[in-house]
Amino acid sequence: MRILAASLLIFSLAVAACAPARLQRVRERRESVAAASDLERAFTGANDAAATKALGNWIEQAHRSGALVQEVGGYRVKFQTKGKGVYAPVYFDRIERASRYAPVGLDSHREAGAGVPMIGHRDNQRREAIEKWYPPEAITRAVTAVAIPGPVRGGKRDVEIRLYDRLQTETVAIGGRRQTLAADFTAPWAGLLGETRALATTGLTSVLRQQTGREPGFALMEAYDPNKTPLILIHGLFSTPLAWAELTNELWADPAVRTRYQIWHYLYPTNAPPLYSARVMRKQLDEMRSTLDPDGRDPAMQRTVVIAHSMGGILTKSLVVDPRDAFWDAIFTRPIGTMNLTREERATLDEAFFWKPRKHVDRVIFCSVPFGGSTFAASWVGLLGRRFVAPSKGFSDFFDSLEKKNPGIWGPAYRNLPGNSVNSVSSLSPQQLSMEIFHRLPIVPTTAAHVITGSRDFFVSSTSSAVPGAESSLEVPSGHGSFHHPKAIAEIKRILALPPHH
Repeated sequence: MRILAASLLIFSLAVAACAPARLQRVRERRESVAAASDLERAFTGANDAAATKALGNWIEQAHRSGALVQEVGGYRVKFQTKGKGVYAPVYFDRIERASRYAPVGLDSHREAGAGVPMIGHRDNQRREAIEKWYPPEAITRAVTAVAIPGPVRGGKRDVEIRLYDRLQTETVAIGGRRQTLAADFTAPWAGLLGETRALATTGLTSVLRQQTGREPGFALMEAYDPNKTPLILIHGLFSTPLAWAELTNELWADPAVRTRYQIWHYLYPTNAPPLYSARVMRKQLDEMRSTLDPDGRDPAMQRTVVIAHSMGGILTKSLVVDPRDAFWDAIFTRPIGTMNLTREERATLDEAFFWKPRKHVDRVIFCSVPFGGSTFAASWVGLLGRRFVAPSKGFSDFFDSLEKKNPGIWGPAYRNLPGNSVNSVSSLSPQQLSMEIFHRLPIVPTTAAHVITGSRDFFVSSTSSAVPGAESSLEVPSGHGSFHHPKAIAEIKRILALPPHH
């Protein structure tokens, strides 16, 4: 009975953190003969439903044919291939009219305006260096296609087709008048989520196995914009970035958010102790930032906001504290300089125990984070959970190697560390010394902290989630997945609208 209860609790954690979605094809009536005249009207700037549908259908066909310049009746039509926020059609492997589909599992967010919303799909084969930082499943974009009529030359009117990235462009000039672009923010997102079936199981399998096929890493959910503030979302225990499906959809639907922020997700295996995963995360964040902005001049890189859930909040807090010698003195019996270490081992330990806070992190929003530990981890349910959770192989191998080369290095509280006895669940126990030390570390004054908790959270108490000196704290009527609640989403939007903290 206890094993069943533990299984149900673990399952409920996974469910609370996962919101999958997909696209479903909708039935459409057959095209009429009038479609040709509708297309001609679209070429001259018409924006009614029939004209935009005809334009979308023609763009699909033109993309499949690969012809970037075509003559259609009395029109000479070509695609613009350059410009800020404009995609060349060859960038996409497929492009489809968004209205062909309906999202399943997410609220649909569309906006009326000029042009026809499209779904741009690109297989992520890492054809460009930056695609290392895009989702490996696929790259999807919310595109709005617009026909811009031009002058008449040689008896034919020029028409330029532009494929705008709707997350980077709100308005365009058409016929001398500024117009808001039409949009479908949900269909491309649901299309990507529909290709993440393997990722959906990673949240649970990553804690049951020592190794998984998915490496930790960041994923830019939209094209990198050097002027928009990164908004990083970090998931919790037994989870994956799919936990953020709903929130991402809601944030993109808000013009105040999408014009100011660009959304990035982070994936990590949740079987390793959180402070170990935090070291990997910090290193990857530094690498990504230097790749995207080698000179450090982009306005986007001057400020970062992070939203974190559950154990992801432990990783996040490591970005905004200065541990100095606190962890090292509690864990080891001798100074690092006296240990037998390779250069790589020394670098790893420096990164793991003596890191510096990242000054670019301006605000953090902690959702149901067990800073003071989780009584779940120390209970009989947690003890059962520890038996099922496989320790991280990289973590255990590294510290086993240290022990062999440096006998007697562990302090009393950590002599049980070698031998695969510490994992993500056991690390969250309130009695775990590392959690006690980490809980006491203050957040640096250059970062503002915000807290959201659930009044029905059976895993993390409001006391454990508290952050001394937090700029705001909100309790919503929810369980552990507090960030799903409408009041929490509204609070997140309120916080994102605040001016920079520093």
